[in-house]
Amino acid sequence: EVFDAAGIAHTVTLRFERGTAFWSRLLGGGLARLDEEMERSLYAAAIDTLQQAGYEHYEVSNFALSGHRCRHNESYWLGKTYFAVGPGAARYVNGRREMNHRSTTTYLKRVLGGRSPVAESEMLKPEDRAREWLVFGLRRLEGVTRETFAERTGFDLDRLVGEPLRRMTGLGLLLDDGDRVRLSREGLFVSDAIWPHFLNR
Repeated sequence: EVFDAAGIAHTVTLRFERGTAFWSRLLGGGLARLDEEMERSLYAAAIDTLQQAGYEHYEVSNFALSGHRCRHNESYWLGKTYFAVGPGAARYVNGRREMNHRSTTTYLKRVLGGRSPVAESEMLKPEDRAREWLVFGLRRLEGVTRETFAERTGFDLDRLVGEPLRRMTGLGLLLDDGDRVRLSREGLFVSDAIWPHFLNR
């Protein structure tokens, strides 16, 4: 559990994903996990160093010079349509999220055989779409305004997630000025632990 019994958040550590080169190196002893405090201090140093060098910290794990944000990723975070080509690629079109087969062999066999390469498909319900849009919006350091949230989703932010919003604000992980909600600096360090509180009904 990332939040302890006192409601204090602890830093989320890097995950080594099974099947990746990092996973194999970890198992083989070629990589070692850092302790939580070291990860936290390195992330803080990266934020400060990049900002001092003129980079804008505009999303939890993204920095850019002015005018050079990643347009592709911004589409995800703003809930816009995006398409997918290739093994394991994901698309989001008209409220439907789909992912192609991860296996290159399976993907090619299906495409060359005139069949769909889609392995997973899900039509998001309006409330689920609103919750997801909120989380993506909160990943951006400018956060989410109540007015924009209502316009984009049709839901009132406080009715939808009022209790977890008050809890995360009380813990100092989110800042809420009555109009805009956004991550605090402390919230940046544990953001992955915040999202389930908004995604789960």
